[in-house]
Amino acid sequence: MFWIILTSALALLGGLVGFTIGDAPSALAFTIVGIFAGLGVRDMSKHRHAIVAITVVVFTIVLNFFGLEAALVSALLAFPIQIAGAEFTQRQSPFLPLALAGTMLSWWLGWHFVSGMAGLIFALLAFLTQVAVHDYFIQSKHAIRRNFPLLGWCRYGLELIGDELRQYWFMSDTEETPYNRVTRRYIYRSAKGINNNLGFGTQRRYRDVGEIHMLPSMFPIPDTERQGNRLPALIIGKNRRKPYHCPWPINISGMSWGALSEEAVRALSSGAKLADIHMSTGEGGLTPFHLEGVVAAEGEKNFAYKAKLFLSRATLGLMKKPVDPLRKLVGGGRIICQLGPAKFGFRKTVTRAIAEQLMSGIYNLGRFQHKKDEPFTMIDMDKVRKVAANDQIVAFEVKLAQGAKPGQGGKLPKEKITPQLAEWRGIPMGEDCYSPNAWDEFYDVESLFKFLKMMQDETGKPVGIKIVLGNEDAIRDIAKHMKETGEAPDFITVDGGEGGTGAAPVSLADRMGMPILHAIPVVDTILREYGVRDNTVLVASGQIAKGDDVAIAIAMGADMVNIARGNLLAEGCIMALRCHTNQCPTGITTQDPRLRRGLDPKDKYVKVANYNMVLQRELLMFMKSAGVATPWELTRGHLSVVIQPMVEERMDKIHPYPDGSNGKRNLPLGELPTDDQERIDRFGPKLIKIEKA
Repeated sequence: MFWIILTSALALLGGLVGFTIGDAPSALAFTIVGIFAGLGVRDMSKHRHAIVAITVVVFTIVLNFFGLEAALVSALLAFPIQIAGAEFTQRQSPFLPLALAGTMLSWWLGWHFVSGMAGLIFALLAFLTQVAVHDYFIQSKHAIRRNFPLLGWCRYGLELIGDELRQYWFMSDTEETPYNRVTRRYIYRSAKGINNNLGFGTQRRYRDVGEIHMLPSMFPIPDTERQGNRLPALIIGKNRRKPYHCPWPINISGMSWGALSEEAVRALSSGAKLADIHMSTGEGGLTPFHLEGVVAAEGEKNFAYKAKLFLSRATLGLMKKPVDPLRKLVGGGRIICQLGPAKFGFRKTVTRAIAEQLMSGIYNLGRFQHKKDEPFTMIDMDKVRKVAANDQIVAFEVKLAQGAKPGQGGKLPKEKITPQLAEWRGIPMGEDCYSPNAWDEFYDVESLFKFLKMMQDETGKPVGIKIVLGNEDAIRDIAKHMKETGEAPDFITVDGGEGGTGAAPVSLADRMGMPILHAIPVVDTILREYGVRDNTVLVASGQIAKGDDVAIAIAMGADMVNIARGNLLAEGCIMALRCHTNQCPTGITTQDPRLRRGLDPKDKYVKVANYNMVLQRELLMFMKSAGVATPWELTRGHLSVVIQPMVEERMDKIHPYPDGSNGKRNLPLGELPTDDQERIDRFGPKLIKIEKA
């Protein structure tokens, strides 16, 4: 009743103002402005009342000037156009009626003081200006519109008819690579906490050769069992002073600051915290963005801050962005520090002669020939120990190779190198940054294990390696050394050849490295052959995006999975394939301030968390369907693969277990966590619904 009275009062007041300064048409125009203003304030989340009211207003105006027939036609047109407009503005916003109010006012000013045509032109310009201001300065949920006001709407407009165009003219939903439209839609909807189910059945070519099918149990575990929606922690580095109790076997893979923007890193870190998982830093090193996570702005309560922020935005960053006086940190998740051959964040530059003295008896530097007075980069163990003392750091990962470009070190294009990045990494401006493709500290299995042992002893925390599977003999050498010495990496991350990156040579990305589902059973089988499978945790990484990908990778032999690009899609990536150009339109893989501003970490970190919690829920769902109590009871016997038309073979026949274990694992597990019914329902972690379906 209050809003009815207020809207009526605004309409009457507007009509009175219009009649005072003009005549009857002026009164009508200002009455409409008053109605729109009242409805805009009232309908903070819905337009239903506005649609009805505007339809009635259109009918009344046209009836007054053109008669009953034209009025009926106009009303019938106005109703669906408004419904489309409401959808077009992305799930209801009070901005539309307010913008229309300003548009009507501009129309009246042009019509009253100039001409009828001028009124139409003024109305169009006013509406477009309001949309542009809203896109650029007010809304922060859609990076494309924030970075490209007005033009960004074209994407949403094309999406409205995209399904029809693709269905009859262009690609199907399952054709695109590396992630097709079905997968991207699944991730987007999961990130928003809304229904990601499908209707009418799968679009996969279910009987094609190579298709993997999971085999359900006749008697699934009831999802009403409270214990069935929680997992015991997987203990990594059980022999270390500070082992890591990992709550979930689904985590965020290594992506460096530099390859990603500051905002993207912050959103991933806080998203990891909210989903109770960890993230890897990538070889670019640990930064405050990883540790702090998202900075929640509270400066809206401070007028001076708001004024300075407006000036910064109005000058497109020419005026420095002010520091929020009331800023607070959401906080970052648990972190695995990745060390690459460049040792960013942990490097010390000395001469070769000094390095040999400092590292004598620890590393083998004899493989590479350096001049004695040549600058030599070695690892700074003081920095490593200092970082390891932080409880937020749960482990270290020594990167030997990356799936998208094995044999080549990391590359950061010069377009992405800012003064801040150059100072942080200790690299020059204006030229591409190539990381070494091999370590100076070790060059074979024996020297590798010596380095790992030193890191484990110095940090007291789990230390693992990241590899891309090539010749099986290398894994056999590692397994043999593990058996003979009792030493082991605390985890082995196997990166598939289909893995992603910010920049890689096409030929390496296309051809080098074994795909992850081929590589995992090979590594798992070899470790079993030598009786050392339970001495380390096996992690799979590479184009894993959905719950079925997670379950299949674990059944094939992995204990955990790492996901990178799926989390970028959850942050809003549209797969523009511009990661290497510094022109990422969503602000994720760019250092351009103009594009970065479109990415609001306060919105994206919740989406990252939602996406990972959906994966957690779906892993629990697959476990129940297969009739197992933990993911580590999934084996190749739960999988069947089409090997030729109309012929399937169980995966444990294709990749048999060599030790007679039938895939059994004896991994160290923690206690089942306490039941938290506020955060967990019968299907797993509760999602945070942030958009309407």
